[in-house]
Amino acid sequence: MGFSTVILRFRDLVTEKDATIGQHKEIIKNKNYVWWGWWNKGNEKVPYDEFSVLKGRIAGTLDLYLMDSGQRKLYKAKCCDMEYLDNRKMKSPEIDHTPDYYNSQDYYAWFKLSEIQECDNNLVRNFSYVDVESIYMESDSNYSKFSNKRIYNVQEMIQQNRTLWFVRNYEEENDSDYEIALLDASVVEPHDFSEKYYETDCDSLLWLSDLHFGKDNIFKVKIENSTDVTMAMHIINAYKDEKSNKAANRFGGVLITGDITSFGEEAGFEMAKEFLKELNRNLVRKFNAENIIICPGNHDLIRKDKNLGKGIPEKVWENPDSIKAYKEFYYSIYSLNPNQYLACGRKLLMPCGRTVEIASLNSLILQQYKDFKGHGFLSGEQLEYVAEQMGWKNNEQTSSIRMVMMHHHYLPTCFIEQVDVTKPSSVVYDAEHLMQWLTKYNVRFLLHGHKHQSFIKKIINFDSTNEMVDVNQSKELYVIGMGGTGASKCDNKFATLTFKFNEIVVRYFRIHADNIESDKCIQTIHIPL
Repeated sequence: MGFSTVILRFRDLVTEKDATIGQHKEIIKNKNYVWWGWWNKGNEKVPYDEFSVLKGRIAGTLDLYLMDSGQRKLYKAKCCDMEYLDNRKMKSPEIDHTPDYYNSQDYYAWFKLSEIQECDNNLVRNFSYVDVESIYMESDSNYSKFSNKRIYNVQEMIQQNRTLWFVRNYEEENDSDYEIALLDASVVEPHDFSEKYYETDCDSLLWLSDLHFGKDNIFKVKIENSTDVTMAMHIINAYKDEKSNKAANRFGGVLITGDITSFGEEAGFEMAKEFLKELNRNLVRKFNAENIIICPGNHDLIRKDKNLGKGIPEKVWENPDSIKAYKEFYYSIYSLNPNQYLACGRKLLMPCGRTVEIASLNSLILQQYKDFKGHGFLSGEQLEYVAEQMGWKNNEQTSSIRMVMMHHHYLPTCFIEQVDVTKPSSVVYDAEHLMQWLTKYNVRFLLHGHKHQSFIKKIINFDSTNEMVDVNQSKELYVIGMGGTGASKCDNKFATLTFKFNEIVVRYFRIHADNIESDKCIQTIHIPL
């Protein structure tokens, strides 16, 4: 029981600003003390043994702290007693010493306070977290990484889905001191682009592309009977730990490089949601808004059922119906509507110590038509917007690994493309503009899908506009294609990207919808950093 005190979280639930603190202080002023109820969250239960120790330590008075998550304020309170039952709710010990707005309600614990004073937020840095597993309904609380770590600031606490912290005095020699961004779309303000690094617990990212959920999908999504093997289970069963060769049930995140559906319809995206839910059910650490990164493919937006002819296609946001279903799917993941470019970005901190910045581009800026099936185009406006949102304009050079993902190709992938003057090839229109942009911002990897073929090329690039060019100071960029994970008439694959301190390991896995052959890793590529 290495804690010394507790910090209780609250938020004003009455209309006036500071009303919660004001009403409690008013009762203290008139009656010498007030009872404060512990408003627990649904995943928290009474830590009975710890509360017993805490009650014994009060023995007169004990300083504890109240943190207002709405206004980011901190208060020091003198506690002279507490009451609680064994994981059962109870009414206030003294109704007339409790504010009217909740004095008839039941709570798991009540703290008797004789003084409440606002204090400097930075006082939380005097303390370190003490992990108390008995407060959580689930055995994996996901907060063990905070144990014996200095509280970085109030914001770090707000991001945690909890209302009670056991803490002790910070010990400089023994405790770590860094910030953890444990973000979740239901807890913090949703965003298209991360400002802080999200700490994963696995160095491997799952990479999927061209899932093609819809009427013609070849993999099962929901288990209909005992013999069905779903796409999610094919992936889980095929992905083996490199050391133990046993099925691994954790990823640091998932990348999906477009063509999530076959027809850009709601039914296909609903299947995609079920697929992600099933993946999460089988993973130790769940995917969430901070480690799912998606971009649209040409099959995710509805094309116009007429020929474009010699016209110039409009931008996709000028035809809201074409992107309606994709926008709703985006909202289901990130809890906000996408920006006009449908672009997003995430920043990850891997256990190996590497930081990874991933920008997701929309290569479907141009509206599709019957005779213009989504030839890729990014636009300079989108590229500048993404660089600004990712923070790259202020930091062109970095030690972080920067990756960009999109659906279409930068380079030709097919050995020989079909010759048809009425149809465009697969490479984006503004390929060289993209390459100069990638080089400028020190992007090391470009990932794509589209043609259902795995693919890797290394490009050496330098600024050819300089009067003097030293090719020895050129920059290397790896262009990697995934192939198709759920597409028909192709070898179905998924990939993993494993980050190590001095290399990235790309592993391609072959999966079989007919269940005749075993799913397994078929290729491993080591890329030095």
